[in-house]
Amino acid sequence: SATPNIVFILADDMGYGDPSHAGGKAPTPNIDRLAAEGVRFTDAHTTSSVCTPTRYSILTGRYNWRSPLKSGVLTGTSEPLIPPARTTVAGFLQERAYTTYVVGKWHLGLGWSKLPQARTADSGKTEGPGWDLDYSRRVSGGPGDLGFSHSFLYPASLDMPPYIYLRDDTPIGMPTVTKAFKEPHRPGPALADFDAVNCLPDFARESRAYIARSVAAQKPFFLYLPLTSPHTPTVPGEHWQGRSGIGDYGDFLMETDWVVGEILAELDAQGIAGDTLVIFPSDNGCSPMANIPHLE
Repeated sequence: SATPNIVFILADDMGYGDPSHAGGKAPTPNIDRLAAEGVRFTDAHTTSSVCTPTRYSILTGRYNWRSPLKSGVLTGTSEPLIPPARTTVAGFLQERAYTTYVVGKWHLGLGWSKLPQARTADSGKTEGPGWDLDYSRRVSGGPGDLGFSHSFLYPASLDMPPYIYLRDDTPIGMPTVTKAFKEPHRPGPALADFDAVNCLPDFARESRAYIARSVAAQKPFFLYLPLTSPHTPTVPGEHWQGRSGIGDYGDFLMETDWVVGEILAELDAQGIAGDTLVIFPSDNGCSPMANIPHLE
């Protein structure tokens, strides 16, 4: 097809040798299926192998050092890195009749509105950055200003506050409590019902629903799915705990693979697998917080 559907799934801090087809000990049948049925790329180079620069380059096609961020990463409260006038892959495809959707970890900054005075937690201690943000207002400089038709976002890495989702650039609720998840345990404002363990199931559900809607609308689609895993906090869901036999990291890797499987299952169910390009990289290698000596 001249307009194939495009699904770009970006793992976060997944080691080169982690999938089972590459020698990993945790079963990853869905990532292995991509390798078996498609093309495997094994020689990769980068100018900055961390989260924010990777995302900048993926979406803009530019070297990351052409952005204002010359090293390191942004936080969940940082200003937008990509100016609205910059062409993105999403905007390029939108101009060619694609619907475009991002589900998952943004980590490119958002233009939050500020409160005249910082709020406090409704219960417990008020800790961490983000209590001075106005969560009742749409953010600027987010996906909606950069070529995406729709979005369901977590602002940055899952170990960075605020612990909240945004739908179509608007927070889905008001953070009222302080939360932090496992190591590196960074406290900050959170929705009362937000739990890091729910992110992967939420992203899988949102992605499948979007694919189904796009097929029903008979429009080609671009789904950009930057996952929060297996980056810290390493929080496999209850169903996955103990499944790998090599600890939480292996379990979380298996749940990451499950998300890939959910996407492939929806493409198969909709009968569009043969007309869809699926791309699966990782932004960089396994984090030391996976406790690599213990894994060895």
